[in-house]
Amino acid sequence: MMRAAPTQVGRILFLLALGTLSAPSFGAIEIFGKGSISKNHLSRTNFVTTVSAATGFAITLIPQLRIEGRYTSNGSLQKRLDATSGAVSFILDDIKTQTTIYSVGLDIDILSAKHAFTPFVFIGAGYVKSERSYYVRADEASAPVYITDPIQTGITANVGAGFRLRVARAIAFEVEAFAYGIDVHKPNPLVNVYGTVGLRIFL
Repeated sequence: MMRAAPTQVGRILFLLALGTLSAPSFGAIEIFGKGSISKNHLSRTNFVTTVSAATGFAITLIPQLRIEGRYTSNGSLQKRLDATSGAVSFILDDIKTQTTIYSVGLDIDILSAKHAFTPFVFIGAGYVKSERSYYVRADEASAPVYITDPIQTGITANVGAGFRLRVARAIAFEVEAFAYGIDVHKPNPLVNVYGTVGLRIFL
């Protein structure tokens, strides 16, 4: 019986390992973009407009599990807010809030890639930056004063859940409900929830 030389055995093992690493399920790259917009009327003259968007990429670790990096932007504009502080009343106009999140986490498919419809969950953490500006008036006849609040930063925990629907071999329609908590290491963290729709491309 012929025996393979040590160098030949090494080559065979190397080729087998290379074939495993280059399998479609390992190291595959995906890119995605999704967003949403809403406008809620609080009265005939007052409303809140919210625009949310997320983009990023993912790398498959093993089938049904990928590591994902995200950039999320969430902005809102409230036309007017009548407020009081003690016995003093004042008016806030054009209240703009912009929240930016840089996060990384794990994206887990509930079903295998063989299914066109695949529910998923996302669990991650990252860095959040929030900015707010507005105009203040003492009353309707007063001239507005522009004010910007100090920029707030912190650590955020992210959780998402949704589904993907393959519409082509390399394209999936994606729907997700996304929640992020600000200052999760402190008591009573602030939690925001919103939904997005978009596309994911499998490269």
